[in-house]
Amino acid sequence: MRALAEFIMRGRTQAAVVAVLGTAVPVLTPATIALVSLRKGIGNGLLILLWGLLPMLISLAMGQMQPLMPILAISGLVVTYVTALILRNSVSWPYTLMGLVALSTLAALLQLVLVPDLLAQLTASLAEFVKQLFSEVEPSTVEMPGQTFVVGMIAYVTAMGSLFGVIVGRWWQAALYNPGGFAEEFQQFRLNSLQAVVCMAAAVYCLTQSPDYRSWATLFVLPLLVMGVAIVHRFVAVKRMGTPWLVGFYVLVFLLDVVAQLLVIVAFLDTWLNFRGRFKPKL
Repeated sequence: MRALAEFIMRGRTQAAVVAVLGTAVPVLTPATIALVSLRKGIGNGLLILLWGLLPMLISLAMGQMQPLMPILAISGLVVTYVTALILRNSVSWPYTLMGLVALSTLAALLQLVLVPDLLAQLTASLAEFVKQLFSEVEPSTVEMPGQTFVVGMIAYVTAMGSLFGVIVGRWWQAALYNPGGFAEEFQQFRLNSLQAVVCMAAAVYCLTQSPDYRSWATLFVLPLLVMGVAIVHRFVAVKRMGTPWLVGFYVLVFLLDVVAQLLVIVAFLDTWLNFRGRFKPKL
């Protein structure tokens, strides 16, 4: 991966090639855009963003696929680019994550305004899929997803894709110019009390509404979830537990929703209790 990062940073041509060809590999194009934006700034980042958008724009113009997919990809790359610039200028993961949530929300709502028919089709297709999935269950007991849920899901997917892109880009940047810096930076990530309360309050509000707002709740607690992951990384590093423990941890996070929920709660409490300050190195 370091070799690829070095290739990207050799020049605009190399970065543009990876940005264009990387659309076939998850995270590669967003990470390339993030790396160049973080290191080179607005102008160079924008140039690589445009190259990364090129395959989607061609697909959209030629009608080679359903318009919604390239539109989602385009908005995701734009969010990645702006998020990387926020991190570059603020050097603050809390501000970056809060900005990411806001940008993803804006991108999803803009799609609701600009392509409402496509979102309506997606909502209908998802409802049909749920109906077939629970075909043996009494229809009245199955909650069909509405457009509010779908728009929230789009915002969450956009945020997650951009987050992974920026994280990989930042990791590459540290590997090239500040070895070991990314781990220390990420492990110290902490929201301030106001940011934590805003995230939790927004999520709780959504959970008290109709089930369609659950996807929005998941989006709004994303900064707290990332903070919870940072706490675990710090604990593993201080205790010198090794990579296998982190692999097992991520498996649990992806398999069990309750683990992610616990991470959010721990992160929220850490804002005041500072659990990381209580970790003692293994003797």
